[in-house]
Amino acid sequence: MSSIPNSAMPHAKVKHDDDVAPPAKGDWMDDATDAAKAGIVTATDAVKSHPKTAIAVGATLVAGIAAAIAAPALLSKDAPEKKTPPKPAPKKPAKPKKSH
Repeated sequence: MSSIPNSAMPHAKVKHDDDVAPPAKGDWMDDATDAAKAGIVTATDAVKSHPKTAIAVGATLVAGIAAAIAAPALLSKDAPEKKTPPKPAPKKPAKPKKSH
């Protein structure tokens, strides 16, 4: 244990779980809803002040989503056309030698 007295370190107090009451269920939901509303307002204001930029960003997002969907489909379409080298035939187990 340390020999430093508690009066020298008032910030080093033990906190117990009983000291803190859990937040009410609705509080975090209200905070999340308020944050989402604030984000929507900010995005709406940005779109109103810069409509051409918003259109460009939207088009970029749509193109990215389309590429993410189309790329695996194109790769799977090409897969059967590629010839894979034949697998070598499995080796036959060696015959056990007879001991005399």
